[in-house]
Amino acid sequence: MNFRIVRFFLSRLLLVEAGLMLLPIIIGLLYREPFSNISSFLAAIFIIVLVGVLLNVKKPDIKTLHTKEGMIIVALTWIGWTCFGALPFVISGEIPFYIDAVFEMASGFTTTGASILREVESLSHSILFWRSFSHLIGGMGVLVFALAIFPTGASETVHLMRAEVPGPKFGKLVSRLKQTAMILYVIYFAMTFITIILLILGGMNVFDAVCHSFGIAGTGGFSTRNASIGYYNSPYIEWVVGIMMMLFGVNFNLFYMILLGQVISVWRDEELRVYLGVIFSATAVIVISNSLNGIYENLGENIRHTFFSVSSIITTTGFLTVDFSRWSLTAITIFAMLMIIGGMAGSTGGGLKVARFTVAGKSMFNEFRLMQNPRRVVVTKFNDKPLTEDQVTRVRNYVLAYIFCAIIIYFLVSLDTHDMQTTVSATLITFNNIGAGFATAGSSAPFTDYSIFSKIVLTFSMIAGRLEIYPIILLFSPSTYLNKS
Repeated sequence: MNFRIVRFFLSRLLLVEAGLMLLPIIIGLLYREPFSNISSFLAAIFIIVLVGVLLNVKKPDIKTLHTKEGMIIVALTWIGWTCFGALPFVISGEIPFYIDAVFEMASGFTTTGASILREVESLSHSILFWRSFSHLIGGMGVLVFALAIFPTGASETVHLMRAEVPGPKFGKLVSRLKQTAMILYVIYFAMTFITIILLILGGMNVFDAVCHSFGIAGTGGFSTRNASIGYYNSPYIEWVVGIMMMLFGVNFNLFYMILLGQVISVWRDEELRVYLGVIFSATAVIVISNSLNGIYENLGENIRHTFFSVSSIITTTGFLTVDFSRWSLTAITIFAMLMIIGGMAGSTGGGLKVARFTVAGKSMFNEFRLMQNPRRVVVTKFNDKPLTEDQVTRVRNYVLAYIFCAIIIYFLVSLDTHDMQTTVSATLITFNNIGAGFATAGSSAPFTDYSIFSKIVLTFSMIAGRLEIYPIILLFSPSTYLNKS
């Protein structure tokens, strides 16, 4: 393990976070907030810069970065950004307890959107902005952002992006990874800007439109309103948010292909067709269920709220217009399945990812075919291309790791005094980075009442889910530091 190279990258990435904290200071000045609010960010910047400088006192002689160091850097960066990003909350006194502030910040950067706050409308504009801005940066990855602006070598870029970018890798966007990061961020920010304009046209004030667009882009769920999107009681806003959430759950590679004029290839993308199929099928079934159970008399209202909720859950955004925990058991069961499936690989969404869900399903079906005829030759295909056994095995292993970690998280949180449904919901919505769920963990109440131990567990659950498990496991594995090979 090259500790100096780890400290070197961690130092530079912390300085990026310090620079980003200048934006909420500008917001605070625009809204003429008390100096105590501004000083909370200034103090945090001073602490972060000091730590960043101290980490880089001894510069590495060799800046060669390997996969192991790359994963450790990713894990430590997300933990570091979370711990230091929470400082303004505590220093300003708006979230007085540090563990609560860390939970809130982890929820922001991982784009989970789960909150310990019962009252968000009383927060200052600078804190609300920083809280929502964390979704925008965390959505595409803090390291992808840094790689787009830092002069980093090709090999270092490869290892860092592989460790952070979520989803299975069955293809490439462009050959130059730095160029990839730039292209993705241009598309990302352009779509965010379009969302802001559409929300303003719907009557939302500029500040709320910006903050909610950050949440939509990062598929996070932080709102500036206690009632989330439901506060506005606007069908137009609900349709805009619902559609944009669905779009941000799409693989950003496909948007680039559209810009290149490869529309037919995009439509033929298997993961996209499965993703859209799941959304519209789930919406149709829940609409029928709601109608049969008399939840909505107006069909248009039923379709609008159902589509919004399905889009919010499968993309792991977590915005709400209604309390869907009051819907039928059929609807809640479908939502639980959508939480696990998640968005497309290469999107800002969380969960297992549609690509893994598709490949795992095909692999299981092929096993049944082999049981019927052991002599049959079966090949698992994705986008009409055969996958290697190694690729299929990686998907299977990740699914097993996902299940194993989810069970551990559930067990640890179950030591708290909450009922089974609440504990399951807390596990699903943090590990899948959703934010909204059934029972008291999601739509009915925030995470205020959880114990300190549970909040720490759920904080790591959010980070592990966002980084897709392996970097966190590697970070806490003793062999990582003992093995010199």
